[in-house]
Amino acid sequence: MATSPNSSDRPAIDKWLICISGFLQDEGKPTGMVDLWASLHHLHSGPTTRVELRSWDDDWNAVAEFIWRQRPPGNGLDVCIFAYSWGGPSAMELARQLGRRGISVRRMVLSDPVYRCLWRLWRVFFRWPTITAYPTIRRVTGFRQHQDWPEGHTVVAADPKLTVIDEPVVLNRGHTFMDDAPEFRLACLYAAQGADQ
Repeated sequence: MATSPNSSDRPAIDKWLICISGFLQDEGKPTGMVDLWASLHHLHSGPTTRVELRSWDDDWNAVAEFIWRQRPPGNGLDVCIFAYSWGGPSAMELARQLGRRGISVRRMVLSDPVYRCLWRLWRVFFRWPTITAYPTIRRVTGFRQHQDWPEGHTVVAADPKLTVIDEPVVLNRGHTFMDDAPEFRLACLYAAQGADQ
């Protein structure tokens, strides 16, 4: 017999902290995103809180469906997404898929998010592409660098009345080292505990 998404025989998951790695990063490599995931897992994992480490090219429709199916009654979810490089556009796609299910993202923290268009990869090397934050995202904080390529792109709100985009913090380090930045890590840790609401 199938159980409903809100079955009383198991606790629902009401908090999701999702780390999305950049291009060529995975859980088998020592990266800043793996370190961030480990810290968040240690501090927050529990029966009703899930801390995830995801690849930039995951199936975001399936991930959103999984989150939706584990929700508590009344849809009271707290979702935060932390992403680096190509994980930035992936974070936006996850937010879009969650929004289709009526789920908002409380906080998104991005480190040097790089615009991604697989059939126009050359756009990575220009500053003018933008990454659009969907209206289901409440607040986005970003960190960028101007030392080398690829260089993070500007995040803009699809609806500025619904999404707050903080002024990006420019750090003095190259793109490869942006997911290790203490400033990015600290912003993620504060966002995870709801200290910046």
